[in-house]
Amino acid sequence: MKILFLMTFACLTAAFGRAGSTIDPASKHAYGANFGWVNAEGDTTNGAVIGQAFCSGYMYCANAGWIDLGNGAPANGIAYANNSATDYGINHDGLGNLTGYAYGVNIGWINFEQAYGKPKVNLQNGLLVGYAWSANAGWIKLAGMVTLTLDPGPDSDADGIPDAWEYGRTNTLAVLSGGDADHDGMSDVNEYLANTDPFDPSDILRIIAFEQEATADYVTWPLKQSRRYVLQRVDVLGTNIVWDVARPAFVSGVNLDFRAKVSKSPTNRFFRVEASLPLGP
Repeated sequence: MKILFLMTFACLTAAFGRAGSTIDPASKHAYGANFGWVNAEGDTTNGAVIGQAFCSGYMYCANAGWIDLGNGAPANGIAYANNSATDYGINHDGLGNLTGYAYGVNIGWINFEQAYGKPKVNLQNGLLVGYAWSANAGWIKLAGMVTLTLDPGPDSDADGIPDAWEYGRTNTLAVLSGGDADHDGMSDVNEYLANTDPFDPSDILRIIAFEQEATADYVTWPLKQSRRYVLQRVDVLGTNIVWDVARPAFVSGVNLDFRAKVSKSPTNRFFRVEASLPLGP
């Protein structure tokens, strides 16, 4: 069998910045046993925004008023510090875990924590689970809410890379410019999409091994946390080809080399692996 290893990266074409709400209008309610239903879509213009790095916007409860998830502008550009009245909100670690404090004028601070309530967003389907806790209003059950996307957040220098990801790797917005900082053939934008290091030419998304065994073959490539992967194949290369799925899409929670089992083929077969952001806009 003749095998050609290929790699590719999904293109993200979306305007960065504050969205009206990422919440599905058909699945927008959380529930507080002590004060009733909470509408996470708000008034659609000011609803909850679940982000790749942090959340923003508001939820609304007829019995408790507006609940603020954060202003969408953490002081360090990466995550809310939750140490002052001007820098608080709900952070997302990229793996689905939500932490930090929301605030309701009528009920005070609402704690999103991973010890007991364990609020999370499922990166495969956008379902929220777990609970948030208010000392004045009790537990708020998040199950029933769905976010359609994860908002990338601000992109102040308009280079196609969200500020939070860029600050997390450079501490400034002046280093990456949408070029190829480490000259490894992968653009800085594609490094962001694959969650690889834009300053390390050895850290790149690529197929690193192919093994043939008696009943199946195996394709290996490096995974990065919080990225969605699909392995694709085709028997003949050419123009306007349609790639078939060799391994269904999944979201990685770890950094490691992944060995995928694929069916054998008596003819030539070409593979490529595609990385993208889960719940991308």
